[in-house]
Amino acid sequence: MTPAERRAAARQLVAAQVKPERACLLVGIPRSTWYYRPKPRQDGDFRQRIRELALVHPRRGYRFIHALLVQEGHRVNRKKVRRIWREEHLTVT
Repeated sequence: MTPAERRAAARQLVAAQVKPERACLLVGIPRSTWYYRPKPRQDGDFRQRIRELALVHPRRGYRFIHALLVQEGHRVNRKKVRRIWREEHLTVT
């Protein structure tokens, strides 16, 4: 059972009038997971710039794009560039 499925099961139990603490215990997730609210990602500007650079350099990969972003003065982690690269389905052609 994936964590998302466990959270969904806990939500169903809470909807059925079970206290959140008890629902978490029954499903097997920590209570902090129930109360956690993820922060929205603020990477729209990086995402757009990565797409632009990928169009200009179609034969280069995410590592080269990361190097270009660093040269431009952006402080961005290589892993973040790779995550965005994969989410945008960018490939070397």
